[in-house]
Amino acid sequence: MPFVSLTDAVSDILEYAMNWTNVVMTAMLGVIMIARLHAVYQGSRTMLLFLVIIFLAVGIASVVLGVIVLKTTVAEEVMLSGIHMCNYGYVGDAQLLASMFWMLSTVWEVLALCLSVWIAVKHFRDLRRLGPSTGSTMGDCFRVLMTSHVLYFASFAGVSCFQLISISPAFLVR
Repeated sequence: MPFVSLTDAVSDILEYAMNWTNVVMTAMLGVIMIARLHAVYQGSRTMLLFLVIIFLAVGIASVVLGVIVLKTTVAEEVMLSGIHMCNYGYVGDAQLLASMFWMLSTVWEVLALCLSVWIAVKHFRDLRRLGPSTGSTMGDCFRVLMTSHVLYFASFAGVSCFQLISISPAFLVR
């Protein structure tokens, strides 16, 4: 029986957990975003069907990309200042596949952002046309949804920019 140290096994488990956490978090946030956009679009079945189809296509492609990237991950031992550490490298086109994962997620978020902006513009245009006194309760709910959407999209845009920059080929050249 080959010897496998406990440190290597724990490092592999942590690497898998960190990579799959991104996939699970993206799926959870996608479901939340679909529910919120469905509510903002006043329960439109057409919009719900459109969002679910696009989300499933992006989600399935992301899971497939994640599996391929994890299959091509290579563990290596690195010594930094006398301390042994685990490092993970990628073989072949794994770095490109990882960037495709983030690009797909970014496309989904940009689509959700465009749909949110579109309904917000339509809502505010209707408010200007009808006057401020109509639908104050609906306006309050809509304002809360839009405020949280803006914070969500701003944070996702920041993370996506950092992630896409960090996996850019210009930064990979050593």
